[in-house]
Amino acid sequence: ILSHRPLLLRNIRSDDLDAPGLREHEASFLRLLDRMTNGTKIEINATGTQLRFKPGVLLGGDIEHDCPIGGSGRSVGWFLEGIFPLAAFGKEPLQLTLNGVTDGTSDIDPSVDYLSSSFIPL
Repeated sequence: ILSHRPLLLRNIRSDDLDAPGLREHEASFLRLLDRMTNGTKIEINATGTQLRFKPGVLLGGDIEHDCPIGGSGRSVGWFLEGIFPLAAFGKEPLQLTLNGVTDGTSDIDPSVDYLSSSFIPL
């Protein structure tokens, strides 16, 4: 996003016969990035195995996002890990509200408590 370079990803889990392509939480993260920017273009093919991403200008502002829960959903911490490095570069301060599971997948995702005591003090 910060470099404004377009990105093309092919064969995303194309060898997974049961569930090829992007997962629900990954598509949700892309929607969140789209809401945080102006002019971003995201194209995903029908099977979800190819993604074309052209980043726009990072705006920031007041954003609320519902993180998918259940099934292949990930915790709020998974989303925050990707957003924290970008938050400081918006044209406006980012006021982000994420709705979802805060500690349900702590074996694979950082909990909100962990992030608040490790990332936020930086």
